[in-house]
Amino acid sequence: MEDCMRLCMRKLALWYTKTFKPLMTHDELEPIMATMGFVGLPLEYSASTLSWKEYVYSAPSPGFSSRWSKSSPCSGSFAGEPLKAEPPRPKLPYPRIDGLHIYTYRAFLDAVNFYLEMCDISELFHIRGMPLYRNHDRSRKWRCMEEDDSLFVYREGTLEQTIYNLYHFNKTNSNSNGYSSVVIRDKGNNDDTVSCVVPLKDIIV
Repeated sequence: MEDCMRLCMRKLALWYTKTFKPLMTHDELEPIMATMGFVGLPLEYSASTLSWKEYVYSAPSPGFSSRWSKSSPCSGSFAGEPLKAEPPRPKLPYPRIDGLHIYTYRAFLDAVNFYLEMCDISELFHIRGMPLYRNHDRSRKWRCMEEDDSLFVYREGTLEQTIYNLYHFNKTNSNSNGYSSVVIRDKGNNDDTVSCVVPLKDIIV
């Protein structure tokens, strides 16, 4: 029964659209980020919590300082938000970046797109479901999330409360502004806009 359940479960992963390959670790992601002007910060290790790797944009574009107060058709979720002390930093759990909550991916892509200002970030990165792997995933604790009629799992501890609060609270507005940074591409369905993702229950794999 446990093996059958594992075979039926799928996780999400960040895919590099140009090569159509999933990115599983920061070692694979960092060179791509470097080509776009992002530099990875050193890790801050903590014995009690999961480590996160952050990226900073090393080459601000003209008009960068005024971008907080401007609305742009390509500026993503940060457009129209109140002025903040510092710009967002894209970040993901370290070292593996597969099997995360959709809100974690969305926060990362929105932060990247804050600097790149692409009208369709899925031309660079997209999110796609994939099967769990016995070698890497069997000893991890998973939680469920629902997206429309699909069921995905994400690694416990890879969704920060602040990210959940932001994207869960704003989910009803995600389709009203004509912009969505994340597209789940799975089973030939390339145009589904991400909406509500709700954690349901624990699953031990």
